[in-house]
Amino acid sequence: MPLLQHAGALLSLALVFWTGSSLFAVLHPGTVLVLTRGGQDREAESQGTAPESRIRLQGGLMSLAGLLLLALPMLM
Repeated sequence: MPLLQHAGALLSLALVFWTGSSLFAVLHPGTVLVLTRGGQDREAESQGTAPESRIRLQGGLMSLAGLLLLALPMLM
C-alpha cells in the first residue's frame, strides 16, 4: 500500500508541474515563443499577437485540465 501512496504523490507532483508550466505560458506567451525559437527574439516581434493568443488559449486549457485532475480525488 505505501507504493500506491508514493505513486499518488508523484502523480500529484507531476500535475502541479504541468499546471504551473501551463500558467506560465498563459502569463508570459512572448517568453514561450522566444524559448521555442531558441532565443531568437526578432522573429517573435515580427509575427504579432496571433501566436501569443494561441499560446494563451492552449496554456489556459492545459492548466484547467491539470486543475481538474488535481481536484478529481476531492470530488469523489
